[in-house]
Amino acid sequence: MNQRIANKVNTLAVNLYKALGTVLLALILCGLVSYLAMQGFFFVSHGWLTPTVVSPTDPEILQLNAQLAQQAASRDKLLADRRELAARLEQAERMLGAEQDFQQRFRVALDSERTARAKSLRRLAALRQEYLRAAGEISESNRAYAGMARTRTETLYNARMLEREERLTANHQLAQMAQSNLSLAEGEAALQTKLEALKRELGGFDASLAGKAEGLTAEVLLLEREYTRSVLEVARAESERKHLKDSLRSMDEAVGRYDALLASIRSSPWLEAIERGLTVAFVPYENLENAKQGTPLYRCALRLVWCQEVGVVGHALTGEVTVKHPVRQTMLRGVMVELELRDERSAREELLHLGRPPLLL
Repeated sequence: MNQRIANKVNTLAVNLYKALGTVLLALILCGLVSYLAMQGFFFVSHGWLTPTVVSPTDPEILQLNAQLAQQAASRDKLLADRRELAARLEQAERMLGAEQDFQQRFRVALDSERTARAKSLRRLAALRQEYLRAAGEISESNRAYAGMARTRTETLYNARMLEREERLTANHQLAQMAQSNLSLAEGEAALQTKLEALKRELGGFDASLAGKAEGLTAEVLLLEREYTRSVLEVARAESERKHLKDSLRSMDEAVGRYDALLASIRSSPWLEAIERGLTVAFVPYENLENAKQGTPLYRCALRLVWCQEVGVVGHALTGEVTVKHPVRQTMLRGVMVELELRDERSAREELLHLGRPPLLL
């Protein structure tokens, strides 16, 4: 009896072991077949896409936002520097205009001053000639009168026909006449000195207007120092203006590059999907021909069988993206397309099929 029970138990154990081995072998074969089928499907099929649920915390979104913030900050700093350079350029142009206006007015004023000095010289020369003529007549008259009066006074005094007081009075008058002659001579010397000074000043203006060093006076030389300072300021302002214009041109080009870069980042399919709240999917370039707008989408159990239609493909988003292959350890290049799905569960599928079920099931 005990032996019979033991035989039955052994037989049952062997059968169970065989059944378990068969099940395990079947599972292994099913897994192998499934793996080979999936690999074969991806090897020959170009009618699939991978839905992507885009979240603000996704690494791609965070990286793009960080790049966007960094490039925008760099662009704002560049614009601030450009505004500062533009203000410096305006200041340089104002300085240049003021100094050029000063130089123009300086030449006009110098020419006007020279004309005024020339007129004064002519008037003074004419006055001197008139003065010399009148002074000569007065001196001649005074000498003739003085000689006659002195002789008459002495004669009358010696003849005791003139008192001593009257003689002294006559001599005093003669002394005043001599003083008058001396004043005339001093006036002539003063006119001559002023005339020579005007000639030197006029020569200095002529030398300055002609650009000569010989004949310059101290007054004109001081005026020319201000003009020379203005010329140096104009040269410095022109050099700074040229440098600032070149810098502004370079900055404008840099701002344009930043604008293009920011536009490229903002046009990323990831950011567009977040901003517009889109449901999107990745389509490799080799599958893009089958992912035209309006193409039906199918969701399948076990990725390949028991499929049902869940929506259609929308329009493609601009820009290239890189995504890992659904079953292989390779990176695929492609684009993102908008999906119009009937339920949200389909957006969480790893794979959707384009146009028709892969096995027509």
